[in-house]
Amino acid sequence: MLAELLGRLAGRITWPPPDTDRNRFLFRLTFPLAALAAAYVLTFALVSDGWLPYLVAVILLMITGISGIGLLLMRAHRQEVAAAEAAELARVDGSGSTSAARQGPVTPR
Repeated sequence: MLAELLGRLAGRITWPPPDTDRNRFLFRLTFPLAALAAAYVLTFALVSDGWLPYLVAVILLMITGISGIGLLLMRAHRQEVAAAEAAELARVDGSGSTSAARQGPVTPR
């Protein structure tokens, strides 16, 4: 049953995450919240010296790292797409076509 569930999810889970407004919002929300929660739990773990708070702090640090890496990958993809659109616009403008020149400048999303 678990193998079947993982098989169905395998086609839906992608990394790096698609650069959508929803993903950007979720990652921008997750990163600072997970960082603050990790700092709080790590402080509690250092004071209490229990093994469970250390485990939770490590998991929260991993979530912080993954969301930070996801943000960086989405930003890199966005910049790559903007550079490709700018290069295509420059190529079209250089060939003498006026229809692409009327579209205006390329703005990153």
